[in-house]
Amino acid sequence: MTPATAPLGLAGLALLVAFGAPMAAAQAAADTKTFESEKFRYSVALPAGCRHEEGPGTLDAVCSPELDPEKSAAMSMAAGLILEVGVETVPDDASKAPADLAQRYTETQFKEELAEAICGTPDKVKIANSKQVLEDARVVYTAEIACPEIKFLGLGERRASVQFLITPGLRYRLMARALKDDYEQHKEAIDAFFASFRILPRG
Repeated sequence: MTPATAPLGLAGLALLVAFGAPMAAAQAAADTKTFESEKFRYSVALPAGCRHEEGPGTLDAVCSPELDPEKSAAMSMAAGLILEVGVETVPDDASKAPADLAQRYTETQFKEELAEAICGTPDKVKIANSKQVLEDARVVYTAEIACPEIKFLGLGERRASVQFLITPGLRYRLMARALKDDYEQHKEAIDAFFASFRILPRG
């Protein structure tokens, strides 16, 4: 993911892999990771047993199929269950109303960013259920993405869900990605990740 000081391109953010849904669901909200900085603050629940990586404006959970800490420590972000949050600062949007925010960052821009950012390739990416919702103080974009197989990397097809929250001055980008065959087994953990995200008061 690109740091908060530049336009964010969600390269890594979501969750993955073949494991029993009951245990994955049970562990989905076991840890709550709170990320804070001088510019923004939020909290999100991440599964236990995952590796956590923080960068300027980013927080990733990288998980092995078994949600095993030792395996997660060595897990590839391309093939693992990934949950990612990123934040981009946009000072020019600081005083904008939702309708103005939607004009400055449109649904078309949202969809154009997804292929390379989520799948790492602009080719053969499928975007479904793209939606824009104007709320009281922000614009919310959501979509589901199907990433193609990347043969030279030995990487199978992947699925991802994304949610972008466009707020005055800050853009939050959430992503969950997993191998296609494993995605449904982690659906409850993925849903818990998105449902747990909270923007916290600053100051």
